[in-house]
Amino acid sequence: MSKRIITFGIAILLIGGLVGAYLGLEARQEREAALAAEEAAREAEENPRFGVTQLIRQSEMALQRATFEHEDGRTFAFEYRLNEFDNPIWKYAGDHAVVLEQADVRSMMRDVFAFTVTDRLLEETERPEDFGIGRVVITGEFDDGTTEIIRLGGMTPDHSFFYAMLDGRNELFLVNLASGRRMTQDMTDLVDRFFPNVEGMQLRYLYIHERGRQPMEFDWYGHSEEEMFEMLESFGATFLVMRYPFPGRELNLTNLEMRALNSFAGFSAYDLVELFPTNLARYGLNDPSLEFILEDVHGGRIHLILGDMHDDDHYYMMFGDRQHVFLAHRSYVDDLFGLNPFNFIERFVTLVPIVDVDWISIESPGRGSHRIEINNFQDEDERDRIRPIIDGQAVQDQAFRQWYQILIAFTYDVEIGVQEENTLGTPYMTITYHLLERGEGPIVVDFFEYDPNFFAVRERPHSVQFVTSRLAVDTMFNMLPRLLAGELDR
Repeated sequence: MSKRIITFGIAILLIGGLVGAYLGLEARQEREAALAAEEAAREAEENPRFGVTQLIRQSEMALQRATFEHEDGRTFAFEYRLNEFDNPIWKYAGDHAVVLEQADVRSMMRDVFAFTVTDRLLEETERPEDFGIGRVVITGEFDDGTTEIIRLGGMTPDHSFFYAMLDGRNELFLVNLASGRRMTQDMTDLVDRFFPNVEGMQLRYLYIHERGRQPMEFDWYGHSEEEMFEMLESFGATFLVMRYPFPGRELNLTNLEMRALNSFAGFSAYDLVELFPTNLARYGLNDPSLEFILEDVHGGRIHLILGDMHDDDHYYMMFGDRQHVFLAHRSYVDDLFGLNPFNFIERFVTLVPIVDVDWISIESPGRGSHRIEINNFQDEDERDRIRPIIDGQAVQDQAFRQWYQILIAFTYDVEIGVQEENTLGTPYMTITYHLLERGEGPIVVDFFEYDPNFFAVRERPHSVQFVTSRLAVDTMFNMLPRLLAGELDR
């Protein structure tokens, strides 16, 4: 037998042995995998996966008090009181005057009365400290007399969960990230930083006082609550009157919104500096750099107090009804500084609707005296009409209305400060509007010589603080003879 044949035979035997060994190994692996699968299935059936489980099953109304003890010594508790609708309002147990962000607190309380875990990591935990257990201890006291204690730990290495334990059980659980973060919040994270809603066109009070400047104050002065709401129903807005520094002048709401209120959209305090300050002087809040109060007819109220600057971008601030010190970003409040009260008043001297007037007198030593009778009536279609008579002469309705628009269009053009009456002399002209409402006294406006371009104006009983254009007064007088001559008729 040749050597080549012997070598070939040996190779065939070796290959056959290897193939047999491989097939045997594969069969054995298949048997082991099948046994492992059967064992896993049997174990899963006998010991099902723990999964998401609610360990505390209570209701919000059943949770009387929740106490949070942090490992660094911070401890605070919350308890609720029912509002007028029998809904729970959560309060800081240390001081019920602290205003809390209710949505955030209620979410935090839900993590207590409905404590839910994502999974069970260990059935027995011999060394809880290895998982940071005790970082926060949360005690829930319920109305059935039971107490549940949740011990929160640190985060898992992948920062996806928090470790947690529940007193009375030895298991180590996993809590989802959102719940864990809520339960580890500090009480200061839950303090409300927002203003209440205020209807900018339905105001009843406004006050702005900047340090070193005169205050500006408007209110519903001289009118009853009934009148205020009648005006609100008719016009959708209220009309405030200035108390100071220009008494009797109406507030221009449009200018207020443009110059002061628009910056408040979305306002919130930036950061909490001190919850219960003992020395406001360190923040400049004992002598505020600015105080701002805004109230609407529905009870909404904003009371902002600003102190000194904390840095280039933030003021120290307080809400008027709270004792905490926050930071406010200057972008929200800068527009409240440097306001000129003159920009917030209605500029018309006497904008009297013609339908409210019975008759008018104009007295001027240099330009003559005139009596203007309006004679309001309604035609057969119940439309308001007038039969105007000037110095005994009837004039055309439309022509008279054109002149009347000039008469009531005098405006306050420049503020000149309060003028002493004994320096004003005799009025150049006095206009008196006698109103149809007999219970209301006449509106009397005096015009005094001031300089070649302006007359100083006083609406009695207020002081002289403004001037109006001499040109406007001359235009009114110059149109009067043209009106009487019929040149303005249409």
